[in-house]
Amino acid sequence: MNTSVELPQAAPRARVAWVDSARCLAMFFIMWLHVGQAPGWLGHPVGGGICLFFVLAGYFMPREPERAAKRALYMGLAWVLWTLISFGLYRALAPDRPWSWQQVIGYGVAAYNAPLWFLRNLCIYQLIIAALSTVRLLPRCNWLLLAVLAGATYTNNLAQHECLRFDWLAAVLLGYSLKSISLQRIEQWLRDNVWYIICAIAILLLQREFYMQFARAEGLKYYRLSLPLVHVSQALILCLTALGLSRWLPRLNGWMATAGGCMMFTYVTHSLLYAPIYHFDLPRWCGFAYAAAGIALLTLLYRVLSARFPRTMRALTLR
Repeated sequence: MNTSVELPQAAPRARVAWVDSARCLAMFFIMWLHVGQAPGWLGHPVGGGICLFFVLAGYFMPREPERAAKRALYMGLAWVLWTLISFGLYRALAPDRPWSWQQVIGYGVAAYNAPLWFLRNLCIYQLIIAALSTVRLLPRCNWLLLAVLAGATYTNNLAQHECLRFDWLAAVLLGYSLKSISLQRIEQWLRDNVWYIICAIAILLLQREFYMQFARAEGLKYYRLSLPLVHVSQALILCLTALGLSRWLPRLNGWMATAGGCMMFTYVTHSLLYAPIYHFDLPRWCGFAYAAAGIALLTLLYRVLSARFPRTMRALTLR
């Protein structure tokens, strides 16, 4: 009886293995990049990973404006708590180092816990969508607003840590617009059209690379364009990889799904784990191993802390 009553509320929050596995892949590439000395091609999956985080955040956010705003404010509270934790740990480990409020709140690449920009921006994006829902622009004008945001021209001169960007707002809105489609239908569509999707992504990425080379050769001022469609295609690659792993390497996929299930904790804390690498000049050449070991260690830490401090961990990880 209880299960049948709670299903309508629990369904949007249900764990889906391939989604959590895709989250784990995204975390791995981002953490590898953050360790340092990563290969040049890593920027592509990192852009797709960040896009995937935002799309999934939009997909799982409540449709009711009041609940969406409440969750956004709850996310802001988690951001404040993580800020205090990060600052406290930094001052305890490096009391003589200079600090600034920008570094404390996660602003800029020199922040004590740079991934905090994700929580801060996502809180603002969800408040924007909740406001648009309140004035009934959403869901009535979902796709029109998405087209406007996707067509907004911007450059990469401003880092994602330091500004609110149209592409990430478009990613959240894309996820929100897809809420009417179940994850089961999305998974089936990906499986049925995998080769068509791969071909379309390859053509898109080749076209973008051609444009970039042409723009550099011609000395165009805004050659560093990054279209939301490219980020979405890179996020799709991560999803297709996770689906492939679920079929061909189910044990590995199961471990990755477990790690992806605590993505928020791992993503927000990994820069604290890597602090010795940044501040004490430990070797960075083994970034691949650092990223894999970091995910495993933080997943274990999350499970231990969740068992001992369940309420605190729920507040920090938006459970």
